[in-house]
Amino acid sequence: MATARLADVTLNYQIDGADTAPPLLLSNSLGTSLEMWEPQMAALAGRFRVIRYDSRGHGRSTVTPGPYTIEQVANDALG
Repeated sequence: MATARLADVTLNYQIDGADTAPPLLLSNSLGTSLEMWEPQMAALAGRFRVIRYDSRGHGRSTVTPGPYTIEQVANDALG
């Protein structure tokens, strides 16, 4: 798996599917990691370039001081 260093956090991510496929961004829910999407990957990666990541403080992404804001979460997705 790969990591992306953003302004104040390092996010763990994984990309599956063809480079030329339309992108699909998946984020995990609270208390989970990007592995929560594993059962859907065979179907999704055949059609999309699936970009999934561990939200800050989850999975293999770093923990930063909270509380987290919606703006931080949105900027993480953009990053």
